[in-house]
Amino acid sequence: MTKVENFENFLEVWEQLPRNSHAFLPSRDDCNPANFGSLLSQTALLRYDGKYQLTILFIGSEMERLSGLGTTGKNYYSLISDDLKPLMNFHHKTVFNTPCGAYVGDVITTRTGNSYLFETMQFPVSDSNGDVKFLLAYGYGRRAAGELGGRDVSDRTGQHIRDLHYMDLGAGAPGSCIIDFEMRP
Repeated sequence: MTKVENFENFLEVWEQLPRNSHAFLPSRDDCNPANFGSLLSQTALLRYDGKYQLTILFIGSEMERLSGLGTTGKNYYSLISDDLKPLMNFHHKTVFNTPCGAYVGDVITTRTGNSYLFETMQFPVSDSNGDVKFLLAYGYGRRAAGELGGRDVSDRTGQHIRDLHYMDLGAGAPGSCIIDFEMRP
């Protein structure tokens, strides 16, 4: 998988979040700026409303820069290619319905031709009633700070997902994954 040190601080915060509304997930109310502090710029919170509907409620400045995606208020699915939508919808349904976490390593190419690995950890979060409706994501990448070229639109396809692994958060997790761009059962 990925080097854990890229995510140590995020995982530490995740573990410390209260689980008052759901047996093993924090609620959206607990995913606030006070809890994430210096990690906030690399964090995003999204709301899942069903097939092809994942609204970006908040995206930190560094997460936005690294992902090359849109800003707060946009539907994630309007920012990716049509061929990627079924794969990502399957992925999101898995994360929300199991519920389980996920690690995703996405190779991003900018309009200037530079490439880098953008890694995210994505965890489902409940609402105050315990219904799993939100996605908390933390991203890490090594995009050059001076790189001004945005993400190449043709780069937003399934062929750019290098790794995808599900993580058991308490309800199990699928064993299927993507390793080095290949789907594994």
